[in-house]
Amino acid sequence: MKKQNKNTTSASFRQLLPYVKSHGFALALSIVLAAVSVILQLYVPILFGDAIDQTIAAHRVDFVQMWRYLRLILLVAAASALCTWLMNLLNNRMTYHIVQDIRSRAIRHIQKLPLSYLDKHSSGDIVSRIITDTDVLSDGLLLGFTQLFSGIMTILVTLIFMFSKNFWISLMVIVLTPLSFLVARFISSRSYRLFQKQSEVRGRQTALIDEMMGGQTVVKAFGYEQRASARFAEIN
Repeated sequence: MKKQNKNTTSASFRQLLPYVKSHGFALALSIVLAAVSVILQLYVPILFGDAIDQTIAAHRVDFVQMWRYLRLILLVAAASALCTWLMNLLNNRMTYHIVQDIRSRAIRHIQKLPLSYLDKHSSGDIVSRIITDTDVLSDGLLLGFTQLFSGIMTILVTLIFMFSKNFWISLMVIVLTPLSFLVARFISSRSYRLFQKQSEVRGRQTALIDEMMGGQTVVKAFGYEQRASARFAEIN
């Protein structure tokens, strides 16, 4: 089962890769903005430390130097916020253009499918695949573009800053980080098939809703309302 899930994930990623490559410039720019934003965010605590260091003792504070650091902190925070906003804007545009391309290709592919496929699969299930499943994909892409790049940059830049401050604490972080990855992999590998099952059930639910609402006159004529509600409750 694990091998099958891994192969399915790899195949899905390979199919998705051409859509992502078509937005290569936006992807590269998003990575650069993520790096700049993370560097500026991590530089703010260092500036705060430098500002606090201007307090030497009671009644011995270099206010001129402290205000210079505080103004620099505001400038760095504003620049970081601007980079983050631009990165999120790029990621949103890139994600929804990718989803638009996938849906357009799916619609074109449906026009070429044999009638035997359409007879075996309900229209609600097909609609669920094109609408709901691509919505889930867009959420995953948006989350990946937004958090993956920022997360990797945060780890790298944080390690650089930490090694410059304290070698042994940085070494401890390096030792503990792989453990967190192992825990995350343990959880994701076991939750994957649950999300897969959820997608299948959502398709059945959409198919039932489409069938009952589309044939509402027939449902009422044969007094099928309660049984339809019971079927919906069972799937739900």
